[in-house]
Amino acid sequence: MGGSISLAMIVKDEADQLIECLKSVQGAVDEICIVDTGSRDTTMEIARAFNARTTAFIWCDDFAAARNESLRLCSKDWIFVLDADERLAPGDVARLRQLARGPMDTCYRMTTRNYTNNTGVGEFTPCQPDDPHARGFAGWFPSTKVRLFANKKGAKFEGKVHELVNRSLESLGFKVANSDIPILHYPFTKTPEKVREKQELYLRLGHDKVKADPSDAKAHAELGNQYAEVGDWMNAASSYREALRIDPSNAIILKDLGAALHMLKREEEARQALRLALKLNPAMAEAWRNLGVVLADAKEWDGAIECFEQGMVNDTNWKEGHRYLSVAIEGAGRLTDAVVESKKALDALPDSTECLRLYIHQMLRLERRAEARNHLLSLVASGAKNPELHNAVGELFYYDNMLEESKAHFRLAGEGGLSSAYNNLGVVLFKQGVFGEAKEAFGHCLRLDPTHRGAQNNLEKVLRRLTTP
Repeated sequence: MGGSISLAMIVKDEADQLIECLKSVQGAVDEICIVDTGSRDTTMEIARAFNARTTAFIWCDDFAAARNESLRLCSKDWIFVLDADERLAPGDVARLRQLARGPMDTCYRMTTRNYTNNTGVGEFTPCQPDDPHARGFAGWFPSTKVRLFANKKGAKFEGKVHELVNRSLESLGFKVANSDIPILHYPFTKTPEKVREKQELYLRLGHDKVKADPSDAKAHAELGNQYAEVGDWMNAASSYREALRIDPSNAIILKDLGAALHMLKREEEARQALRLALKLNPAMAEAWRNLGVVLADAKEWDGAIECFEQGMVNDTNWKEGHRYLSVAIEGAGRLTDAVVESKKALDALPDSTECLRLYIHQMLRLERRAEARNHLLSLVASGAKNPELHNAVGELFYYDNMLEESKAHFRLAGEGGLSSAYNNLGVVLFKQGVFGEAKEAFGHCLRLDPTHRGAQNNLEKVLRRLTTP
């Protein structure tokens, strides 16, 4: 029976939620796997700060597809599914661990407590006065779904919305058991106070500027940008439209309006705005990118590919365009061609974890591990300094049970400043039965990063081995 747990998440612009979410599962999971569907805030910086395995995914109106991408990142024995606005109570960390030590042919359904002030919602349960999780809400209503299941090939989510994994698990022979571990869900919480105060300040100043000169198209556009920053896409679009009433041929504002309309799911209007922007300025790379994203979300892969290609033609410095293009080509079912582009992205941006993870993900799907290793080593030989490269090489060697080579590269990654590489080194040493050296490796990781839960748990495990007769 395996006991390690991967956390699987999909996120988009969750900077105000992600830190607390990930802190709530520290000690409960050994690996964090996050799929980003287009964040424009600091979501991915936060994910990296928690040593998460990450990849990009162009949103395609299909929650199941994004969820399944997160499952592909997971490498531990069990998978635990959580959203950024959900939490695990401190007292349930050990209980989740206990479930993962149970039979691996059983998956666990958990009740989500959706906290709300809407007392008229069905199955509303008032919060008790001493409820430590109420956060000022009047109560909660329940919903249930499978949250914890063994990491088994064939497990997949189904359904573009309200996606569930149950049917695939049942077809694989899993038994569904109910767990009394609650998932705490706060869908109606606001951003942290200090962030909100800053955003409100800029919005207030923007309104003042518009009032001072209602004919200033730039002021309206700036106000639209502030609304976009807080995710108020309706008011952002309204401000951009007001700016365009004054300056109807401004391609930049049309481009931003297109982005806002896309976020509002007004896709046809978004296309019109972006195509008009490109008619006015065919060389605007950002408009090509935004239109490509709109088309990719509609799974119009050929159109998306053309847009991303045009974006790179018009901005030769947009090296990340190869990553966008790679995702679109993969969506079109041409994985071999897609990896050509992800390789270009990585070659141009060897310090980009997103580019590295996308390339590795695709090469693993193609089962071209040796080729991937050799290419990463060529980047290092060419002077790339990103310790993540050595770490990825170590992982690729580990997948092929080439443990000595794996250890060498984990050591190089650690020496390059990547604390998590020492945890990986310890895992290899533990597998080899070299428990004393494994202890030192886990300890080294924790000296560099005292919050690394995986290393903490692994150190406890190796200490038990060392003290067991």
